Amino acid sequence: MQRRDFLKMSASMPFLGLATQEQSSFGWLPGHYSKRSPFRDVATHLSRFGEGKVACLWKPWEQVTGREWLAHHQKGPDCVAHAAGGGMDLLTTIQIAWGEKAEKWIAKSSTDAIYSGGRLVTHSRLGAGMPGEWAVHYLKTYGNLLRQPYPPYDLTSYDIEKWSKTKLPNILLSIARKHPLIAYTPVLSWQEFRDAIAAGYPVLFTGKLGFENAKRDKEGFVKPKGSWNHAWLGAGIDDKNNRPGACLLNSFSPRWASGPKRHGQPDGSIWVDARYIHQQCHKHKDSFALSLYKGYPLPEKDYILW
Repeated sequence: MQRRDFLKMSASMPFLGLATQEQSSFGWLPGHYSKRSPFRDVATHLSRFGEGKVACLWKPWEQVTGREWLAHHQKGPDCVAHAAGGGMDLLTTIQIAWGEKAEKWIAKSSTDAIYSGGRLVTHSRLGAGMPGEWAVHYLKTYGNLLRQPYPPYDLTSYDIEKWSKTKLPNILLSIARKHPLIAYTPVLSWQEFRDAIAAGYPVLFTGKLGFENAKRDKEGFVKPKGSWNHAWLGAGIDDKNNRPGACLLNSFSPRWASGPKRHGQPDGSIWVDARYIHQQCHKHKDSFALSLYKGYPLPEKDYILW
């Protein structure tokens, strides 16, 4: 993304309140350090699991839905909700594709519900944005809702303006509780990030990496430039190449980023060198592997009801 394109995008997002081009906030709030046990301690059996491997978690999505991944397009300071919701969607299709749970795909997760729930249900924050853990804590405590009707409410359409100010009503929370995120774990290093994704666990990745010039090089990588308070969806790793790194799915629409791709990555995504992933995970301690979701099980039999 060239400077003129960055400024054009910033102008279309009035919520940013940019002080400078070099330091921008897209909705992630730093300074919250998770006290939960990290991935390396919780998943000792997966230590070095991703070493020398390539994993692309958008492939199960394509297999299950029959569609290419469509990058989210945030229109408010809700990058954390988009990363968390996208992670829940990838996790659902991974569980289906790998046969871990007899579930069915219905619809994408409601990022509005996550944004409202993480800020206004589990906390009482009226201001914009939230830390990464607020989103996953909400999903574990209260559960997930989809972009579909829940009469008398309808979450089908993205409506950040409404749900940034509206607390989820109890009727929706009672439905969400049937579909919780069962487990999430802090990821504090590149090795943990790599091993989690190689095992099929999407990562809600947060940090201050900026990519004002989102032009992918010949290997699909982009070098950080500037500082963005931002959340991404970690959806791929390549530890087999002589240049290890991660594929981050962004929420700036499919048009964001240009240049060569690798491993069939989706539009709106970039590869980032492993050392930058490690720096952000280790410093900010607010990135999380999503490892189990109680979604929408298939019925044991086909029923015809009269």
